[in-house]
Amino acid sequence: MAFPYSLVIFDLDGTLVDSAADIAESVNRTLSDWRLPQYDVKQITGWIGEGSRQLITYAFHDAGSDADIDDVMPGFLVHYAETALDAIAYDGVVDTLAALHAQGVKLAVCTNKNEEFVRPLLEVRGMMPFIDGIVGGNTLPQRKPSGMPLKHLADAAGVPLAKTLMVGDSESDMLAARDAGVDYVLVSYGYPKSLDIHTAGAKAVIDRMPELLTIS
Repeated sequence: MAFPYSLVIFDLDGTLVDSAADIAESVNRTLSDWRLPQYDVKQITGWIGEGSRQLITYAFHDAGSDADIDDVMPGFLVHYAETALDAIAYDGVVDTLAALHAQGVKLAVCTNKNEEFVRPLLEVRGMMPFIDGIVGGNTLPQRKPSGMPLKHLADAAGVPLAKTLMVGDSESDMLAARDAGVDYVLVSYGYPKSLDIHTAGAKAVIDRMPELLTIS
């Protein structure tokens, strides 16, 4: 059975890679620099998904700091770079990308992680050979939950939105897909925060990435 979409756009953190522990480490190193309390991975995971600046804003606000985030970000990005390649691909992800690529499906990544951190991670985890396009949180003026990054990737791929699928784990992925007018699949293993993935209107909810290959 042929895959029903010509382009699949994947979220990164919580969808292709498990990066929560590494992101938490970068946040805690930054908090330590500012002599602020540190947090466990579960707490920090709840702040993931809206980009680096919002992540560190949540952390500093929760820690009771009124530091100017513009002053915090340079140090945070140093620590982020130190841990950026530690994220691990979820089970079956690379094989699924390879299988879709072999069918001629175009593949892209849309993440709110800064673009400069995305390609090196995809390369070290063996995904980059299958990826046709990347949009990071600082690539365009808009980021998820705007649908503009998805429209940009579809346009660059020469694929109509009706033949484009978004795969993600969070509300920002769902809202971006809705805004762009594309179908979406949600994974059950990511960082959904308060989103009830089973009532979010997804075409499918999958427990492992290889299940994506069976959707119709």
